[in-house]
Amino acid sequence: MEIRPLRQDEVGRLIDDLWLPFAEEMAEIDSYNELAADARDHAFSYKRERVQDDDVATFVAVAGEEFAGYVEGEYRSPPPVFARGPEVYVEGVYVRPDYRREGLAADLMDRIEDWAVERRCRRVSLDVNAANETAQKLYENRGYLVKRHRMIREL
Repeated sequence: MEIRPLRQDEVGRLIDDLWLPFAEEMAEIDSYNELAADARDHAFSYKRERVQDDDVATFVAVAGEEFAGYVEGEYRSPPPVFARGPEVYVEGVYVRPDYRREGLAADLMDRIEDWAVERRCRRVSLDVNAANETAQKLYENRGYLVKRHRMIREL
């Protein structure tokens, strides 16, 4: 399995093969993640911009001709009032069901963490849905610690 950067001409495949299934799976876990009716259309322009952004990296896992998973991270500098240094924020990690339980999510995380090191970041951060115990276990096994709790109140 090859893990490599996403190419501009592959954005449509990423959205249809990986991003939409990931978003739909997250919406099943929690309705907070429900997609807008025109989400696919907006995803194309959003992802195209991100592929061109030097502060964003999207890596895809390719099995033969098929996308098996992806990870996307964004380089972020803190406001100057903090001494914590830059970090990479993981926007999303997804592995298609047929490729799960083979260590691919860990391989994708290795790749985005390597990119963070290349960018001289001091840490990698991410959000994980409170009901997604499988993902939480993956991150905990990799040494990720809970530093904050995001709390939401519906109005």
